[in-house]
Amino acid sequence: MTDTQTFVLVHGSWQGAWSWDGVRDHLRARGHRVITPALPGRGDVGEDRSWIGHDDNVAAVLAALDADGAGPVVLAGHSLGGVTISQVADQRPDRVSRLIYCAAFVLDDGESAGDVMPGPMRAAITELSATRPDRAIPMPWELWRQNFIQTASEQLARESHERLVPDPYRPVFEPVKLRRPVHRELPAAFLAFTQDKTMPPGFWHPGMSGRLNGGAVVEIDGDHQMPLTAPGLLADALHQAATASPRRRTV
Repeated sequence: MTDTQTFVLVHGSWQGAWSWDGVRDHLRARGHRVITPALPGRGDVGEDRSWIGHDDNVAAVLAALDADGAGPVVLAGHSLGGVTISQVADQRPDRVSRLIYCAAFVLDDGESAGDVMPGPMRAAITELSATRPDRAIPMPWELWRQNFIQTASEQLARESHERLVPDPYRPVFEPVKLRRPVHRELPAAFLAFTQDKTMPPGFWHPGMSGRLNGGAVVEIDGDHQMPLTAPGLLADALHQAATASPRRRTV
């Protein structure tokens, strides 16, 4: 196929590379190449995650890029993964053909994800971080089920929750350092999930999507955990966003 791409898919908080398995398989079935790096701190629940910061997450993705040696890639990030892909693109803009933010944070230089979160969410995460010596943030079952993965079957919700690990504190609350506004300078798209309940209405779209300065917006019917709950639909949207650039569309 003439529009074959190499996708690098960066997972969000609490999850690992496994969260992209379904999307990866659908994209590969379309003929695309797919790389799914795991960010640091995805091991045992009890491990110390206090050392993990932005540089460590970026290094993990860059290592995957360098090991593969592919040409320019489509770099996609889910949720907090958006923070990482912006920094990767800032360091290696020549390796990125397009950025795709999947219900993801789009930050400017000097901002943190915590800075742009609504106050109640920021307070809840801060409170959860106080339950561990390393300040890593656990994911309560009730929050996962009601706000992140509410469209899933009970089995999928339970099984995925069992695989979650506490998320490192520093990448959430430390500001990013960007030399250029990559989300405005590089080709970029935003995938907005219309049943997302993680944030108040309008936070992801147009709140985050509006930062792309005219980048394509694709609205998809799904909850925040579409990589798990609707991987085929998300893969189709990624394919469309990577190979065509409508200003805004709904699927």
